[in-house]
Amino acid sequence: MSSTLLRLGLWIILLVVILYVLQQTYEEAPFVDYFAPAMLEKALVLGGLLVIAGIVFRLMERGAKVVTKNRCVTCKAPIDKGAIYCRQHLRSVLSREDDRTHMTRVRK
Repeated sequence: MSSTLLRLGLWIILLVVILYVLQQTYEEAPFVDYFAPAMLEKALVLGGLLVIAGIVFRLMERGAKVVTKNRCVTCKAPIDKGAIYCRQHLRSVLSREDDRTHMTRVRK
């Protein structure tokens, strides 16, 4: 979610900069009336707030990763970092896969 907020905020800021440049370059063009300075200011503030919110959420996500523990997919027991299963379930999965051939037939 944090990356989405950051990207959205940065895209809005980029769009505001482009519209501002177009407004200042083509002052007499008829489409310039659509880009009022007040609207550009509000969009710039919105983009800035989204970037700040994205940074705050990213910090909160990193803090949550430090606090939470990895748990086994099957029994929810605490496990080491980077593991998916506890030792007991990992052995059962490995033995089940060892009993199969590459053609997914059970060996006898």
